[in-house]
Amino acid sequence: MVKCNHFGKCSCSWEAKEQDIDRGASLYQFIDKEKVLGLNESKTGSAKNCIKAYDDRLDEKLFVKSSEGDGELIIHIPFTVQVKIKSFSVIGGDDGSAPNAVKLWKNRDDIDFDNAEDVKCDQEFNLVYDKDGSVEYPVRMHRFNNASSITMFFPGNFDDDTTQINYIGLKGEGTQNKRAIVHAVYEARALESDHKSLLGDSVSKSIQ
Repeated sequence: MVKCNHFGKCSCSWEAKEQDIDRGASLYQFIDKEKVLGLNESKTGSAKNCIKAYDDRLDEKLFVKSSEGDGELIIHIPFTVQVKIKSFSVIGGDDGSAPNAVKLWKNRDDIDFDNAEDVKCDQEFNLVYDKDGSVEYPVRMHRFNNASSITMFFPGNFDDDTTQINYIGLKGEGTQNKRAIVHAVYEARALESDHKSLLGDSVSKSIQ
């Protein structure tokens, strides 16, 4: 049974209510997979590899991995319509490379490594090692209504130099509403080197 992952900040009776939570249906059909972006990928453009249909979740040939020696990963997942996110699951790599925590933001495509620790997330979780996607993490649904996108920040893993994610599954409800355009305000003539954000082209985090 999954324990509460709200870091003691909630008032839910987790074990008593867990069986009554509606986790929703797969949102895979509503994900704009070609526009999935990642920061600090070992291979640029590989973030979309972990977005798979549920039946393909155990396929280990496609995955995203962080740069060598740096376990941080940020993955931005846009939807083709507005959705209500109810739960998610994560399958990580073996040998300690699976992510051990995640922060979630709804409708924020400006999250990068400069602000991920400072911008308040909508929810955060400790993760357990899950080899088959059987562990589902219910989110606070009122915070993830009318979601045009979700950004996930994985700050590290259990015991490896790199973080590997084989599968991210999202569940909830789709709507007929087209996704809203999210605008982020930046300084005039900001340099790409100053803002490794998810806006525009994906920029991998460089390792010195």
